[in-house]
Amino acid sequence: MFNSKASIKFMMAKIFFNLANFSYKTLSEVTPVTYHGCDTIEINYIRNGHGKVIIDNKEYNIRQGSYIVIPEFVSYSIIPIEPIDNYSIYLLIDNKAGFKTYIPLLKNYYIGNDNTELLLDFDDLYNELKELKFGYNEIITSLFKKIIVKIARKENIEQERLSYYKTESLQYDIENIITNEFSTITVLDLANRLHISIRELQRYLLKNYKKSFNELKTEAKMNYASNKLIYTDIKISELYEYVGYSTPEHFSFAFKKYFNLSPQEYRLKYKKTK
Repeated sequence: MFNSKASIKFMMAKIFFNLANFSYKTLSEVTPVTYHGCDTIEINYIRNGHGKVIIDNKEYNIRQGSYIVIPEFVSYSIIPIEPIDNYSIYLLIDNKAGFKTYIPLLKNYYIGNDNTELLLDFDDLYNELKELKFGYNEIITSLFKKIIVKIARKENIEQERLSYYKTESLQYDIENIITNEFSTITVLDLANRLHISIRELQRYLLKNYKKSFNELKTEAKMNYASNKLIYTDIKISELYEYVGYSTPEHFSFAFKKYFNLSPQEYRLKYKKTK
């Protein structure tokens, strides 16, 4: 086991980073759930072994060569299936100038597998921090920057490569689930079924639909209700349950807010033109 709290500070993309801790240790038991505060980032690298990591209640497999990037306000725990030799970098961020969005890794968590020679960088970082020879500050600063840049580049490339597939498949799944399960689906349920975080889902909806989850859910409810009012003789006193409202009054209030007509007025106006 090795821990270093050497005083290292460097700037990257207009942001100052301070090394809070660097460690190399073998994990043989489940680690406690860790939740970092504001303006922090932790980068883990699995040198040997395999297991799982739980991030914000989502489970991922990790193995030799996996890296895990944990930004602020994200909880995680590592579960070794066999002993894991793990490098960990814990950085504090001086974000007074508000430039945090310049580096993609600071906005969300990432999990990936190393094909960019990160192992050599982590090994070099470990040796430099352990020996602290002349000029170590410059070399360590350079290694930190290399690690951050390599992971950031890899995540950006993968995001671009997968963007078309993710847009097409996510759009189909989102519309299908909300349209058919609008009365029961929650944002957490939807995110879990799409295998993305709630924050990723919310950003996707705003970017591609210009609407929130609740707005899309309300839209699906109102489309269903309006079709039932026009094309069936279902009683309004019964319809509210199908749409997921607790009382006819709540349903009527929501319907009028959406269409500027009460359910009765809507049926009278449009059923005549059927």
